[in-house]
Amino acid sequence: MTEFTELLSPSGKLNALTNKLSILLSHLRDIRNSLKRISEGAIADDIELFEIKSLSMLNEKVKELLSPLSIQSVTLPDLSGLCNLLDPEGAGINSFYIYDSYSDELKGLRNQLKMGSDYENELHYRSNIIENQIREHLSKEIKMKFGQLEESLSNLAKIDILVAKAEQALRLGLSIPVVSKEKISYKALFNPEVEELLTKEGKSYQKTDIEFTSHKPLLITGSNMGGKSLTLKTLALCQFLFQSGFAIPAQECEIAPVKEIMLSTGDEEDYRKGLSSFSAEIKRIDSIIKRVRDGEKLLVLIDEPARTTNPYEGAALASSLLEILFLSKGFSVMTSHYTISDNKCDRLRVKGFYNGKMDYTLVIDSGTKTPAEALIIAESLDADKEWIELARMTMNKNTKQ
Repeated sequence: MTEFTELLSPSGKLNALTNKLSILLSHLRDIRNSLKRISEGAIADDIELFEIKSLSMLNEKVKELLSPLSIQSVTLPDLSGLCNLLDPEGAGINSFYIYDSYSDELKGLRNQLKMGSDYENELHYRSNIIENQIREHLSKEIKMKFGQLEESLSNLAKIDILVAKAEQALRLGLSIPVVSKEKISYKALFNPEVEELLTKEGKSYQKTDIEFTSHKPLLITGSNMGGKSLTLKTLALCQFLFQSGFAIPAQECEIAPVKEIMLSTGDEEDYRKGLSSFSAEIKRIDSIIKRVRDGEKLLVLIDEPARTTNPYEGAALASSLLEILFLSKGFSVMTSHYTISDNKCDRLRVKGFYNGKMDYTLVIDSGTKTPAEALIIAESLDADKEWIELARMTMNKNTKQ
């Protein structure tokens, strides 16, 4: 995809040809079943011969269009001979029928039919026999080119996909990831959907940097509204994009492939099974733990585990979960607003409120106390002042006790 991204850039050679290439590729059809039938010895009907002629002509047109670019990542076979076979008169028209030029005898029979004859039925019969013989001959020739036709169909589809991916990367400002083994890192990571929504509202999106390694979980702490949940969902999105061969919403990135992405967002109530949100969350995390114990290389993303239970037990569940994730062969990131003293993890903290504004920067955190910014956030949202003041008085009273 890197090659196509460079070619499609404003200074790239393919940029001026994009519209023409897109129009050509819009005519690409999936004719694998027709090719399979012919490869197994079946005689192609006129529709199948039309499909193969169309593919051959499309192959040659795209090949000619891209030839000055010297593209290395995808090449197209030479199907000019097949084009000549299926277009013997050289009309270059995207249609097919059994042409007169295939057989002088057939041409003569058709001329007799045009002029009228008392033996019309016999003439039709003889014409049909010759036409079927021609179809059989063409099918044998096509069968010999089966490998090239299959390659053409596959590589034209590849070009179509690569062009679409490259256009998306340039339009959204995405980057090509570096493949890693033991580390996942992003510089200026962003969520394209959220960025688009904020832009429509006249707001700006604050991009973040994040890095974590295998075998050691990363704990992200910070107040509510600090973007922790969005960060986890964006990490999941990026991993899916990476493993599907797409560019990534970040300025730079290194990503390691994993067997599976396991995301637990905490809000997983399942009324169909009679499970509360807490019960559903515990079941989900338990299934993740089983996979971790099996030694699979996973990307585990858990958002504020046990958030809906009491703080004492919730903190204990979150802390013990980090200990289990420490044994993981893959990567794991967990967010929490609980105070956790576990030292078997790396820590990042959302910077939080600074000069009256939320700063979403993730900074290294060596402490164990979670920032207490709930009242500040409530004030910024113009919540009831008496409510906030009573809460502050309650906090002060509890601190003195």
